[in-house]
Amino acid sequence: MSQHASTSRTELAATAFTVPSTERELVAAVSAFRGCPTPGEGLAERLVAGTFAALDQVPLDVRLYVHDLQQTAERWPALPITLPPTPWQAATLVDDLAVLVADLSGAELREAGEGLALTRGDIALAHDKPVLARLWTEDDSPLPDAAALPRDRRAREAALLQLFDHVDPREWTDEQTGAVRKAILVRLAGLGDALLRVSALPPARLDWQSEGEGLTALVPVPGAPQPLEARVAAESVEPHLFASWGEPMWGSPETAASPGCWRWTVGWRSAGGAFHSDAGSTEASEAAARFGAEQTLAAYAAQASTVRQRLRHRLLVPRQPGTLSMSDPAILVLGLRELLRAVSDEYRTETSRPEDATGWRIVPHQDESKECSLVTILLDDCSLPHPELGDPANTADPADVPFEDFLRSHAVVLTPPARTYLAGLSQAGPGELPLARRHEGAMRAVLATGGEAADMLTADTGPLPDHMAWIDLVDVKALEEFLNATEPDQPR
Repeated sequence: MSQHASTSRTELAATAFTVPSTERELVAAVSAFRGCPTPGEGLAERLVAGTFAALDQVPLDVRLYVHDLQQTAERWPALPITLPPTPWQAATLVDDLAVLVADLSGAELREAGEGLALTRGDIALAHDKPVLARLWTEDDSPLPDAAALPRDRRAREAALLQLFDHVDPREWTDEQTGAVRKAILVRLAGLGDALLRVSALPPARLDWQSEGEGLTALVPVPGAPQPLEARVAAESVEPHLFASWGEPMWGSPETAASPGCWRWTVGWRSAGGAFHSDAGSTEASEAAARFGAEQTLAAYAAQASTVRQRLRHRLLVPRQPGTLSMSDPAILVLGLRELLRAVSDEYRTETSRPEDATGWRIVPHQDESKECSLVTILLDDCSLPHPELGDPANTADPADVPFEDFLRSHAVVLTPPARTYLAGLSQAGPGELPLARRHEGAMRAVLATGGEAADMLTADTGPLPDHMAWIDLVDVKALEEFLNATEPDQPR
C-alpha cells in the first residue's frame, strides 16, 4: 500500500493493462476487460471517463467485491440484498455515478445509449424505477397501445422495447426515459467495478501457453511435488430466450459485444497426473479470466504452506517425515467423536448403496474404478485427505505406519482413540463386510486399550448418558442414540 500511496486508481489500472495513462486508451481497455464494446467518441466516452474520475477518489484500502457497484446500480436507489452485505461505499459511489446521468435529456440518453452499445436486453432488465414494473402486473396500464400488448410478461417487455424504435426521445414516457437512464447507470457501474478490481491488486502476470483450445500457466512452489496450475478456456453460452435482446437498442449490429464467457480454474495435479481444480469462475472476457486466475495463483503462492484443496483436502506442500509439529498452522486433529458421527451417517445411508455392494472393504483405499474403501469414505466425510490410487499408502492398512505417515504428511493427527478405531476396522476380517460388523470390531479395539480407555473416551467423545455404558456403543444403533442424546441441537 505504501508504495502506491500517491498513485491514482486510473494510473494503477493503466499499468495493469499496459496502456498509456490517457483517457481513451484506459476506457477502451477497461471496456474490453468487462466484455463491453469500446464506447463511442463523444458523450458515451465522457460518461465513462467521468465514472473513472469519480472512482479515482476512492482510497486504495477500500475493497469492494467484483460486482458490488453493478448490483447496487441494478437496485438503485434501493440497496440490494447481498451476501456478504453490500458495503456502504458501493451505495455512496453509485449515488455519485447517478449524478452523471441524472440531468441528461431524452436525446442525450439515446446518444449515450447508442455510444455504449446498450442492448435491448439492457433496457428491458432496467425495470426497478419503475421502468417495466407496470408490465409485471396483469392490469391494463396506460402505456401506448397497452391493451394490445400480450399478457405474457416476457412478450410484453419485448413489445415495450419496440416502442423505442418508433418514438422520438422527446416523446418518451417517464418509464422509457427511466429505463434508458437506469441501463446507462448499470453499464457505468459495471465498468467501475472493473476499474476498482484491477486497480486494487498489483499485476501478477503469468507465462500463458496455448494448449488445445485454451491457455495454461504453471507456478512452481518450493516443497510442492506439483506446480500450481491455471487454465483459461472459452465456454459456450446458452442463447437468450429472446435472441433480439443481444442486439443493440440503437445502431448497427456490428457495435454489439459478442456474448462471451471464459472460465478460469486453478489447482494442481495428483501424482498420477490428473488435474484437480480448486477454484474457478467465469468472466466476460479472456483478459478478465486470466486476471482472476493470476490473482488466485498469487494468493495461493503467498500462503502455499497452508493451502489445501477444497475437495481432496490435501496440502499443496506436504510435510516431510518427522517435521510435523502441533504448532503447524495447517494441522487438523481428528477425534473419535467426529469419526463416529461419520460412521453413524454412513450407516443411515447404507441402504442407498448399490445392490451389488455386499459390504465395506478396508484396502485398497481407491481401486482402478475409483471405488473407495470404508476408511476413505469416513475420512472424506470428516473433510480430510485419504490415500488414492498411485499413493504408496493406498494399500496400507490403517494400522500400518505408511498410512499414518500419509496423514501426517498432510498435517492430519489422530487422537489415540481415533487411531485405534481406524486400525480396528480391519479386525472384523478381510473382504467386504457389513458396516455394523466393522464398527463393532473397531469399537471393541478401542475399549480393550486398558484402564484409561474410559477417560480417553470421555475426553474424546464427551460423557455417556446415565443410562448407557461404553460397551453399548459397539452397536451402531446405540451409537446413533448416544450421538443424538449428546448433540440435541444437531439435525436428526
